[in-house]
Amino acid sequence: MTRYLISDHHFGHANIIEYCDRPFSSPGEMDGVLLDRHYETVDPDDTLVHLGDVAMDMRDGRETVERFEQLDGDLLVRGNHDVGLTPGEAPFPVVESCVLAQGDEEFYCTHRPENVPDSWDGWAIHGHVHNNDTEHFPFVAGQEQRVNVSAELLDYRPVALDALVHLLDTCDASTRLRDVEQARAWLDDR
Repeated sequence: MTRYLISDHHFGHANIIEYCDRPFSSPGEMDGVLLDRHYETVDPDDTLVHLGDVAMDMRDGRETVERFEQLDGDLLVRGNHDVGLTPGEAPFPVVESCVLAQGDEEFYCTHRPENVPDSWDGWAIHGHVHNNDTEHFPFVAGQEQRVNVSAELLDYRPVALDALVHLLDTCDASTRLRDVEQARAWLDDR
C-alpha cells in the first residue's frame, strides 16, 4: 500500500483551464485526463490524501463527494472550493489539516500554505496556489520546507509520499524545484 497526495483537481471547473493555463480544450477533456492519470498511478489498495479543491463545489458538497468517490479517496483536507461539503455529513473523513508520518519525517498537510502553524518546524505540504507563482510556491522549496502538490505541478498525477521523502532526502535548503518534471531531471543528475 502506497500513500499518494495531490490537490486542486477542480473537476468540472471551466475557468481553471484558463486561470492555470491547463492544456485542455474543455472541462470534459480535463476531467477525463485527470481521472485517467489517477487510475494509471493509484491502485485500489493505495491511500489517497487529497489536499483540497476536488471540484468547484460551493453549495452542497454533492459534487465533491461524487468526484472524491470516483478517485476512491481516503482523506480530504478541505479546500476553499470544498466549502459546500459539511465534514460530518461526508461518507469519508474530512479535516482542515493533518500530520502524515513517513519514516523519520512528519509532514503538516493543509490546503493553504498560510495555514501552516508558525510553530511547525518541519516540512509542510499544501496546494491552493496552483502553478501561478512557482517562484514563491514551487513544487519543492527547500529553504521554506514546503511542498506544493497542486495538480499542475505534478503533471496532473498524484505523487507517492515515499517518493517525495526520497526526493526531499536529497535536497538541501537551496533546492527549489518548479515541478515534478524538473524534480525527475534533478534526481537523474544525482
